[in-house]
Formats: sequence, C-alpha cells, structure tokens
Amino acid sequence: MAVCPFAIQMAITGTVGPYKGGPYKIVHHTTEGTTAAGAFATYREKRSDPHFTVDASNIWQHIDTGVAARSLRNDAPPPETNRDSAVQIEVVGFAHLPKGEPTLRNVARLCRWIEATHRIPRTWPSGHPLPAKNGVDPGGHNRDARSWDENGGHFGHCHVPENTHWDPGYTAAEVEFIMNTNFGILGSLRQFQRKMFGAAVLPESNLDSAVSTMPDHGLTSGD
Repeated sequence: MAVCPFAIQMAITGTVGPYKGGPYKIVHHTTEGTTAAGAFATYREKRSDPHFTVDASNIWQHIDTGVAARSLRNDAPPPETNRDSAVQIEVVGFAHLPKGEPTLRNVARLCRWIEATHRIPRTWPSGHPLPAKNGVDPGGHNRDARSWDENGGHFGHCHVPENTHWDPGYTAAEVEFIMNTNFGILGSLRQFQRKMFGAAVLPESNLDSAVSTMPDHGLTSGD
C-alpha cells in the first residue's frame, strides 16, 4: 500500500478493488474541466475516481496506489484496464489546450514519486501522446493491448485498449518537461527543466471559458 507523503488525502468513492496483474504503469488523463472541484464532483457522480488529481497549485490523492482506481473504461476482459496495475493521474485541464509550467511541475513531482515507489521505468512503451490537431483529436493513437499489458512505464489515456478518449494531448515540449524535471523521493526539487525547444516558459492556459472537444469524456463502462 502506498500513500504519497506530499499529496492532500481526499477519498471520494474509493477503489474498484485489487489489481489483477501486469507491471505497474502511470496513466495520464485530463479532466476536461476548469477546476479540481468540478473534477471531484464528476468522480462522485460517475464513480470514476483516479488515484490522483493535479492542478497548478495542488496534488490530491483519492486512492492508495496499491489498489486499482476507476477512471478507465473496462469491457469484459481480457485485457484489464483499471486493474492492470495502472496508477492514474487526472490533470486539471483539456487535451486540446496547453498545460502550463506550474501544473506540469506538479505532474513531474508526482511521477517521480510513483516511479520510485512502484519501480516504473521512465519510458512510453506505446509512444508519446499525440497533441491536438486543429484543436481536436488527431487520431492515430496506439492502443495495442499487448504493449499495454506487458510493459511498465508511462501511458496516456489515448494508449489504453477498450478506450476511446485521446487525452492527455501532451505536446513534445510537455512530455520533455514531465520526464526531465527531477525531485527527491519526498518531492524536493533537484533539477528543474525550464527551457525546452527554445521556449523560456510553458504558460498556463486560461481555463475559465474553455470547453472540452472530447464529447464522450466522463463516460466509462464501470469496473
């Protein structure tokens, strides 16, 4: 069982149960909403809790990472999705919009702790997430069930078999930032990757009036 020492503990609807196998992996989502509070309300309504929610200011833990969360669609197995040792992070924001430096720094901080706790390699077995094209789903996502089931590492919701959502929509710069900003096991900053691809800063999007371009987001088939 594992509780992140620097996360705010906030149980909502709880675990879907124990894992059923597979190497540990990190799954990146976007909430497709403007606030963490809105995401919490959706989890409660849909019974779709992740392990963690992250925004520019905070990291919340909803479920111990030693048991399964419930943010992925799961049809009759195989393959398993939620229960395939998938540690799930919901990032407050939208797949088609930029994720800024403060949010990505919190995502990176959390990822380093999850990687160290569950011995997860810092790789993307199904490739990097694909960013939006003209503000919408770019298509072409690798949802290979064997890659998902047999590999530890980082995956987007866009890589998970049986699922149709294309979040998190990270750009190459956002992936580079997440994977190369380093912290100690308790979350202390060691190396902050501020400059990438010539950009001095990755600005936060203004989420106040943003609308999701993923119309089926929030719909899952249960456990």
